[in-house]
Amino acid sequence: MKKIHFTLLALLFCFVMLVACKNDLDTSPSPSSIETEQSTQSPSPIETEQDTQPPDVSPVEEPTSTIENPRYQFTQDNYPRIDGSTATIPLIEAVGSALLGIPRWEIDANVSKTSGAYVELAFNRADILLVYDGGEQTRERVNADELFETVPIGKDALVFIVNKDNPINNLTTEQVRLIFSGFYTNWSEVGGSNEPIRAYQRGIGSGSQALMDKLVMPGLNMGDPIKIPTIEDMGGLIAAVADFSGSPSAIGYNVYFYVTEMRGNDYIKILSIDDVMPSYDTILSGEYPFVSEFYSVIRKSEPDDSPARALHEWLQTAEAQNLIASENYVALRANPNESTPTVIGDFSLYPPGEEPEYFPGIDPYIFTARSDYGQLYFYLGLHRIDEYSSPEFYGLCNEEGKIITEPIYTVPLLLTDSMGNQSYLCYRSDKEPTVQVETWDTWTYAYSYYPVLLFATDGSWIKEFDGASPCTGFRGAIDAYINNDSLAVMLNGKWGMVNMMGETVAPFELDSKDGIYNPEGLSGNNDIINYSLAVTGDRYIAYMILTDDYGLEHVSGTDLLDRSGNIIAKNIKGRPYGMPGVYFVTSEWFVDEDKGNSVYTYTLDGDLIASLESTDDMFITHAVPLGDYVWIFTDNRNILCDRELNILIEYPEFDYYGYGANVLYLYDWDSPYYRTYLPDGTRLVTWYDSD
Repeated sequence: MKKIHFTLLALLFCFVMLVACKNDLDTSPSPSSIETEQSTQSPSPIETEQDTQPPDVSPVEEPTSTIENPRYQFTQDNYPRIDGSTATIPLIEAVGSALLGIPRWEIDANVSKTSGAYVELAFNRADILLVYDGGEQTRERVNADELFETVPIGKDALVFIVNKDNPINNLTTEQVRLIFSGFYTNWSEVGGSNEPIRAYQRGIGSGSQALMDKLVMPGLNMGDPIKIPTIEDMGGLIAAVADFSGSPSAIGYNVYFYVTEMRGNDYIKILSIDDVMPSYDTILSGEYPFVSEFYSVIRKSEPDDSPARALHEWLQTAEAQNLIASENYVALRANPNESTPTVIGDFSLYPPGEEPEYFPGIDPYIFTARSDYGQLYFYLGLHRIDEYSSPEFYGLCNEEGKIITEPIYTVPLLLTDSMGNQSYLCYRSDKEPTVQVETWDTWTYAYSYYPVLLFATDGSWIKEFDGASPCTGFRGAIDAYINNDSLAVMLNGKWGMVNMMGETVAPFELDSKDGIYNPEGLSGNNDIINYSLAVTGDRYIAYMILTDDYGLEHVSGTDLLDRSGNIIAKNIKGRPYGMPGVYFVTSEWFVDEDKGNSVYTYTLDGDLIASLESTDDMFITHAVPLGDYVWIFTDNRNILCDRELNILIEYPEFDYYGYGANVLYLYDWDSPYYRTYLPDGTRLVTWYDSD
C-alpha cells in the first residue's frame, strides 16, 4: 500500500521504451508461436488515472508505429475512435499500441460493451468496433445489416463454468439445453450430486447472451433467470458461479477469452461439451460445438481514405492476424511467414502497482470469522443502475488492503451504541429475500428482507440473520439510518433484538418488526413524532418552521429531547445526520448564498463540541459524519476534520466521492476503477468493474 495526499493526486506511469523488432515465428498457428517483443511496464507510485504527468525525458521523440511501412500512417490525432465488447479490451489496447507506438496503458480502451458499442457506432460516437455478435435484437435496433460493414477477425467460444467442487466435468449439448430451459433442476439428473441447479443467465443485449441464444438455444426459451443483481456483468457472473453462498450448485456461461485471460479464478472450472474441452485448437478447428466469431465493424458510409476504413482493412491482414494471436485470441489465419507488430507492455486489468492482493488462506466468496484479520473496512467494487435503484456492492479488506471477500455485499453500515461499542452490518447479495406481509392501518404491504451479516469490526465473530431493520427514528435524520443500542433482526420468521456484540437482548417472538424500536413513550407524543429529527434511537432534535422577510419558510433546530419528550439540552443548531457514533453532526438547513453554511458537533447530551463557519476561502455547503471523522463539503474542495472540527486534510474536487465507515470511495463515470481510501489518503483497494 502507498500513501498519497489527495491534493497532489496525479498519474505517473514510468515505462521503458523498447525498439521494435521483427520476430522469427514457428509454423504452428497457436499463440505460443506468435510472440511479441514487449517492454516491461515499470511500477507507478501514483494511485489514480487523473492528471497524468509523463517523466521528463529529453529530447522528446514522437512515438512511431511498430509496423513496417503501414499503408496508412496513424497518429494520435487521426486515430479512429474504437469501441467494443468487454472481452476485446486487450485487443483494442494492443492494436493501438502497435499502430501508434505508445504503451498499451496509454490507449483509451473504455468500452460501451457489446450492445452499447453498436449503438455508439450508429450514432457516430464511435468510428470502428472490435466487437462480438450483439444478437438479432441489437442488430435490428441499429439497422446493422443495412448500415454497417462487418468482417470477422477472430474466433471465440461460449463456455460453461461451474464451481470447482462440482463433480460434473462434462455435459452434452442436450443436457445444457435442458438445464437452461428449466427442465433439469437438479444436478442428479445429469449424473451429479443431489443439489438444486442454479442456472445463471446474462442480461439481454450482452455478447455472451447473444451467443447463448444463437449457438445453444436457437428457437428455444430460456428458463426464468435467477434474480441476483451481481450477475448483470461478466465478472459478476463468474463470482456467482464461484458461489459465495457456499454451495457448488451454480452454472453459468461466458466467452472463453474472458474466462481464461481476463477474469478467471481458482474457484471455477470450465466444462467440456460433448467430451470436447474448449481450447485454442478446438475453437480454431470448430471441434468444440459452441464457436462464433468476433468482428471489425464500420459504417458502410466510411470514405475509402478514412482512418476507420484503413484500420478495418488492416485488421484483415496476416500481420494483424498475428497480432491477434499474440494476444491469445483465436486468430482466423495467423501466418508465421509474416511479421508480428510489437506491443509495448503486457495486458493487465489494473494500473501498475494497484493489483488486488488477497489475504492468505481464505476463500474470498465465503466470509469466515478469524482473529488475525486486523481492522476491517468495506471497499467499493461494483455500482449498478437499474430501473428502480442504483445498488452498490462492497467487499471486505483489512487495513493493509488485503482482500478478505470479493464485492458481494450491499448497504454496509457501521453501527455504534451509546457506549461506543461498534459492529458492522451488511446485506448479502447472493441470497434470495424472505417476504413478509405486514398491515399498517388499512394498507397491506409485502416487504422483502434480505439476509444480513452482523460482525465484529475485526472479523473475530460473525452472526447471520434472515433480515434486519436498522433504526430510522420517526422523522429520521438526513441519512436514513441512525444508531441505537440494539438492532432489530429476523431469524426463522420471528423478530427479536441483538446488541452490538450480536447478543440477544429481546427474544425472537414477534411476527412483525412494527413498534420494535418504540414499545412505549414516544408513540403518543405527536409533537415529537411530527416535529423532530432522530439523532439516535433515544435522542431527537425538535425543530420549528420560521418565515423570513421574503415569505420563505425555513426550518430551525431547537431542543434536544429524549424519547419521552423531556428536554436534554437547548439551542441545538442545524439538522442532524445519521450514523455519527458517540457524537452527532449538524449543519444549517439552508445555505446562505452570500455567507455559506456552518457545521456543528455535539455530544449525545447536547454539549457543543465545536463549530466551523464558512470563510471567504471556504464556502461550506454541508457536512456528514464519517465514522470517527467529519466530512465537510465546500464549493471547491472537500475537507476532513476530527470531531473537534480541526482540519486534518483538504482534498481536491473529483467527479464523485462516496463515504462510508471510516473510508472514502473515489470513482468517476469514465473509468472502470473504484478506489477505496482511508481518510489519511492511504489507498486500500482498487477494484476493476467490467460494467
